Amino acid sequence: MDSNNNQTNNSLSFRHNPFHNVFIKDRKTVELTGVKNIESFDASEFLIETALGFLNITGSDLVLLKLDQDNSEVIIKGNIETLAYVAGKKTGATKEKLFSKLLK
Repeated sequence: MDSNNNQTNNSLSFRHNPFHNVFIKDRKTVELTGVKNIESFDASEFLIETALGFLNITGSDLVLLKLDQDNSEVIIKGNIETLAYVAGKKTGATKEKLFSKLLK
């Protein structure tokens, strides 16, 4: 993301759930369980920390439809283009490296 992009850098934390599932419905809706944290999101990209690592979701017109912190569940609606797990661990020092990997 460049600095001219209107990305919202919200960070939402969840209770830890050891299970993680992804359900995709017609490339229009993604339901996630086992969500630990939403690192950042905007209308074209979500970066989510799950019980099994970081998940990067890209598309267009993406919106956070449901946020259930008690059950560690998230539903995202929009035109889903990609879902990809990103290697790396989240630490203060490596967080910037993670974003730079996403931009390459």
